[in-house]
Amino acid sequence: MTFKKTSVPACIVLLVLCQAAAVAATLKSSDNGFLLNIPGKWQAAEVTGPNNVLRVKKGRSEIKILYLSGFSAEKALRAKLQATREKLKRGGVAVPNKIFSATNEDGAEFIFLRFSSKGRRYRSGYFNLSGRSYGFLLTDLSSAEFEAMSGSLVPLLSKAGSSPADQREPAGRIPAPAAASLPPAEKGGGAPAANPGAANMLPPPVSTDTLGAPPVGASFAAGGAQPEPGALPPVPKRSVGSSLLLFLIVIALSAAALGYRALAGRAQEVPEVKPVTGSPFPFRVERRYLSFPIVFDVKDAAGQQYSAVSYRVPALLLGTGVVLYFLITVLIQGMLFAGEDPRLLPTAEVMLIVNLLHLAGIMVLVGFVLGLFFRKKLKIYDSSGNLILDVCQKRLSFASLYFLIRDPAGNGLGKMKRVGFVFIRRRWQLLDAGDKVLLDIREDSVAKAIARKLLGHLWGLLRTNYIISRENSETGEIKRDWSIWNRYTLKLAPVPQGPAPDPRLVMATALFIDIVDPDRWHPWHG
Repeated sequence: MTFKKTSVPACIVLLVLCQAAAVAATLKSSDNGFLLNIPGKWQAAEVTGPNNVLRVKKGRSEIKILYLSGFSAEKALRAKLQATREKLKRGGVAVPNKIFSATNEDGAEFIFLRFSSKGRRYRSGYFNLSGRSYGFLLTDLSSAEFEAMSGSLVPLLSKAGSSPADQREPAGRIPAPAAASLPPAEKGGGAPAANPGAANMLPPPVSTDTLGAPPVGASFAAGGAQPEPGALPPVPKRSVGSSLLLFLIVIALSAAALGYRALAGRAQEVPEVKPVTGSPFPFRVERRYLSFPIVFDVKDAAGQQYSAVSYRVPALLLGTGVVLYFLITVLIQGMLFAGEDPRLLPTAEVMLIVNLLHLAGIMVLVGFVLGLFFRKKLKIYDSSGNLILDVCQKRLSFASLYFLIRDPAGNGLGKMKRVGFVFIRRRWQLLDAGDKVLLDIREDSVAKAIARKLLGHLWGLLRTNYIISRENSETGEIKRDWSIWNRYTLKLAPVPQGPAPDPRLVMATALFIDIVDPDRWHPWHG
């Protein structure tokens, strides 16, 4: 069977059919137009109208097929289906605009709508078989069951509507049973005629040419009772979910920031910084992207190059899990807003979404737990790849965070301190081995610090700059480029009196600030 529109792999359908092969129902329509050889414990049910030629049930699942007087071309059937869709929408049912279609091996064309109400799934549509037109209503059928149903229809009539005596069963079909072995006629459908040919010449049931849709306004019992006559219960109206709304806001702000950058970026070129005689400052720092660890490339005024590496396993797991969960919720809410019901997706796609949600939750949990024990580290290498500095977070600290700076031999050279209980402007200090404050580093602007907490760095428009002070006197700065990339210049003026801080320690401090307190694209941080 070849489907024009399906996402269920053929192997899943074959597996379902093989599992149900031991139990199969062979049912005949009351107009003698077709046999239904459907796998599973399906049973004939009482018909509910003169144009109902077949009705079968299995638990809460139901197949209802109606005969339409005369033959209608596909265009006419699509028009009827469109009218049905409008009627359902007026009854408060969210019906997708798309009309689905499928064709089985016998050339029967199925066109139908998919919708749901009160937790029950429906397929409502039409098909042409052997020169006759039928309508159908399927309740709580999976995609595999629908393919099995539509593929197991065995025509008993020629396209002219007669019953050929020598008609052969299609290849691969279950052989049509003798008349004596068929289930008794359904109530209201009449007993089967002794002469099949004469029965096929009986006038067809009178048709109302309306599709059997679930009653509007029906209430479904908890035990799976059938809907009572009335109107179809309204389903929740389309709305923009919180994740989708947040996603749209982020897209709008990002577009505005990038548009502003395109207009004003030329006036924000990086100023040339002249080197200070006898000093390695300024340092130029640029983050290297598309790498598993955090990697920085550093170059001083004399042309000496360094590289810094910091691994971030917990942050990667946590961030990837959050982003994956957020994207899946945006996808689901987008489908609901577009009128598509995710519960009507094929089983394979639903299981994929569920598994991805579980994976996202596991990644968030593992990343959070590892973050409680994983200490931030930084290693700085020279251009030859030799380790020159090793920075590691102190195991125990209260409020303020301390980070030890050691040489390759493990000797302590100094400390970095992230000052705690600072709610607006982030603040750091560089200490010597005796805990004396060498430099004080803090964010340059209160307004920008608040804006970054609410908006993130807005594609580089709100990058963080720091002011470096010594003994309450401003002596340098960490100045970021006006760029979406993480690039900045570290400047420090010569000290007129007293020993100057080791430039390697100042460089390590600036790099570690960028690891612990990085500029983030999202708000609500630091």
